[in-house]
Amino acid sequence: MQEWFARLPSFELTEPWWLLLLPALIVAAWFRERRVRLGQVPVILFPGIERLRDAGFAVGRIMRLLPQWLRWSALFLLVIAMTGPYLLYRQTEAEVMGIDVILALDISESMLQKDFAGESRLDVAREVARNFVMHRPNDRIGLVVFRGKGYTQCPLTLDHDVLAMLLDHLTPGVIQDEGTAIGTAILIAVNRLKASESSHKVIILVTDGENNAGEVAPATAAGLAVQSGIRIYAINAGFKTSGYRMDLPSEKGVNSELAEESLHGIARITGGQYFGVKDPAAFDETMRAIDRLEKKRLTGSVMERRSELFTRLLVVVATLLFLEIMLSNTRLLRIP
Repeated sequence: MQEWFARLPSFELTEPWWLLLLPALIVAAWFRERRVRLGQVPVILFPGIERLRDAGFAVGRIMRLLPQWLRWSALFLLVIAMTGPYLLYRQTEAEVMGIDVILALDISESMLQKDFAGESRLDVAREVARNFVMHRPNDRIGLVVFRGKGYTQCPLTLDHDVLAMLLDHLTPGVIQDEGTAIGTAILIAVNRLKASESSHKVIILVTDGENNAGEVAPATAAGLAVQSGIRIYAINAGFKTSGYRMDLPSEKGVNSELAEESLHGIARITGGQYFGVKDPAAFDETMRAIDRLEKKRLTGSVMERRSELFTRLLVVVATLLFLEIMLSNTRLLRIP
C-alpha cells in the first residue's frame, strides 16, 4: 500500500497567495445569501406568477440553486487556476524505461501433470505468467518455450495483449522433441536480451525437471548470461500432485534433487534467486515476489515531470459560466 501511495503524483502551486481570495469569496456568498433572506435584493414583481407555477414552470430547490452553485464553483476554480497549479510526477529513470524480461517456459509433457485443483502445471504457469505480464506495462517482455528443443515464441514486446494471447494458446505440441533442454532455453533467452539497450535484463525460468536434452549445459548458459549482465530467476514448478498421475516414460527418471541443485546453481551464478513451488498458490506468490524484487532494483536518477493545470481549469471555468448563463436565461429563469 505504501508503494502505491508513493507513486501518486503530488499537487503543487506556483502562486499560492491567490488562495487569500477564497475567504473573500466565502464572505461575499454569505453576504449575498443574507440579503436574499432579508428581502434586500431589488426585484421586479411579475403579475400572474401563480398561473406560471400552475402550468408546471416551477422547479425544486436544488434546480433553483443550480445557477448559483455553477457561478460560485466557477469563481472558486478561477482562483485555483490563478495559483498556477500543476501535478508533479517523480520517477526514477529505470521506472520510466522499464526492464527487459524473457519468460522461459517449460512445455514438456511432465508440465501436464495435474495439481490439486485439477489444473496442470502448464495451465497454472500460463495463468500466473499472464498476470505478471499484464501488471508490468512499462516492461518489454518476451517468451521462450522449450522441451527437447527451444525457440522464441514471442520477441521482446510492449504489446502485452498479444503476448497474453500466445500464452493462452500455448501447448506442448508446438515442439515434438522429448526431454527438457534448460541450457538451450537459457541460451536462446540470453541471445534475445544481448541486443537490448536496457540496463535491467531478467530471465524467469519456469521448469519442473532436470536438464536432459540439448547441447548446452545450464551452467554454461548461465555463465553467458552473467557476461551480458542478465539475472535469472529459476522457478521449480514441480507441484505436489493429487491422485492423477501421468505415465511419462521419457521423463520418468528425473532426479528431483539433482534438478533442484542445478536450478539453485543457475540462480546463484547470475545473482538471481531460486524458488521451489509446491502448489499453484505458491507459484502465484513467487511471481509476485519476483515482481517486487525487480521493482526494488529499479534505481537511477530521479526524473520529474510536470503537468500544468491552468489551461484545463480555465476551460472548466468557461464551461461552468456558460452553463450558468444558459440556464439562468432559459429553463431556470428566475422570476421573483
